[in-house]
Amino acid sequence: MINKYRYGIGQFSVDFFVFKLFGSDVHSFLQTQTTFEINNLTSGNFHLVSFLDPQGRLESYGWLVHDKDDFYYLVPVNSRTASFERLHNFLVSEDVTVEELGIKTWWFTLGSKVSDGEFRGEVFAEKAFLSQRAKSGIPEISLQERELWRGLSGWPNFQDTQNYKELINNTRLFDLSVVMNKGCYPGQETVSKIATRRGAAYSPVLLESETDLLVGDLMILDKKIGLLEKTYVWNTKYYSAVALLRDFRVEGLKLSFNIAGENAQAIVRYYPLLPGTNLEKAKELFYEATEHFTHDELEVAEQKLKQAIEMDATFPDAYESLGVMLGRMDRFDEAIELMKKLSLVDPNSVLAHTNMSLFLMKQGKIQEAEDQKSLATLKSFQKFGQEAKDKEMLEIENKRQKEEWIKREFMFKQVLEIDAEDTLANYGLGSIAVEKGEWIEAKRYLERVLKEDPQYSVAYLALGKAYKALGQIEESKKTWKEGIVVAAKKGDLMPANQMQSELDRF
Repeated sequence: MINKYRYGIGQFSVDFFVFKLFGSDVHSFLQTQTTFEINNLTSGNFHLVSFLDPQGRLESYGWLVHDKDDFYYLVPVNSRTASFERLHNFLVSEDVTVEELGIKTWWFTLGSKVSDGEFRGEVFAEKAFLSQRAKSGIPEISLQERELWRGLSGWPNFQDTQNYKELINNTRLFDLSVVMNKGCYPGQETVSKIATRRGAAYSPVLLESETDLLVGDLMILDKKIGLLEKTYVWNTKYYSAVALLRDFRVEGLKLSFNIAGENAQAIVRYYPLLPGTNLEKAKELFYEATEHFTHDELEVAEQKLKQAIEMDATFPDAYESLGVMLGRMDRFDEAIELMKKLSLVDPNSVLAHTNMSLFLMKQGKIQEAEDQKSLATLKSFQKFGQEAKDKEMLEIENKRQKEEWIKREFMFKQVLEIDAEDTLANYGLGSIAVEKGEWIEAKRYLERVLKEDPQYSVAYLALGKAYKALGQIEESKKTWKEGIVVAAKKGDLMPANQMQSELDRF
């Protein structure tokens, strides 16, 4: 189970073919040739980079390691020839030497407890270190575990070259190695055009399903919507790596399709599946602990909450929940210590002192309990004082907002006097009505927008909210479902994801 490494530490080795690049022009050469911002790759760090042809197709990828004045380029072993040719094809008169060091074993160390190594970077959405030798005392991640972790995070294969000559926008390397606002490099114009217009026609996501899915084309009626390449099993569910058509790349979208002659259902999930930051992991453990607590599995819940605190010592919810749980188990000394820590983590916490007062009272420590109760009261007053300040600031902001609404409404209404069907003006007035909670007005303006322009994707989102507020639930659902299709086709994934999120709440 890879969680023992995610919550702890692990290491694995990879055999790379290694190039050493050095010379007075090596930095500028790599800056103008790779998809990554080399100016951000300081000495002592590594990062995934890609080299493209002038049409934006992948020619080489690997891990670039910056070591003082030199760079090491670590590539899959079977891409040695292609990588060598790509490096030399664009070398003209630069002072850059490319030295082949052959096949070398390098070690990645990663997980929440990783703290040191030769070179810093990221692997599988985790903070990681890269070294030329194994670290003693650190467990080794098996090949099977590594490939599961790699697959769920969508990182490229350490040996495979299957993506070569593919447009990088169609691969996960686009997310992992391309910096959109950097200067020119071969293929940059094509990459930017695809990304800023509708995005790649097919690009990678995961499909979550209850049953194992066969490899093959995903079909809806007679239309191919994707290609399923491989399936991984995680926490009793199946996650399939799929190159999915842009129309359907919406997080949480429920799909029904046919694959290999069989009907199937799945939910779209974005990479990476597993969160990488310590705070995200702490929340993950907290929710698991809550689930165990509701099933009266107190020992497991306690273990999970302690793990959450270990993951992120500044996560107040874990301290509070664990303290309350231990208090219910009459473990008052431990519970009090947790409340003391909570008051340090969150100095404004009223519950830290309220709970401490309760636990001390249970122990018969009346005066100490009263002292904590007084502190709780004091912090409550401080909280009320802050809330009063916040209320005053909110009133000022509301006044400013109303003045802004009046200006915008005046401008849009002037436009409608000239052209009553103007979509921008109608959408502007409809969105203002949504913000003000004037749902009948919002519905009137937004329905007019979609009548004139059925491709106006953000109008579906706003109109669905108006229908929902007016109690027209089925109309709301219908509008958002239609809107997701329109938005996804246009590559407007933000409103598409918001509409899917709204549907998921039903």
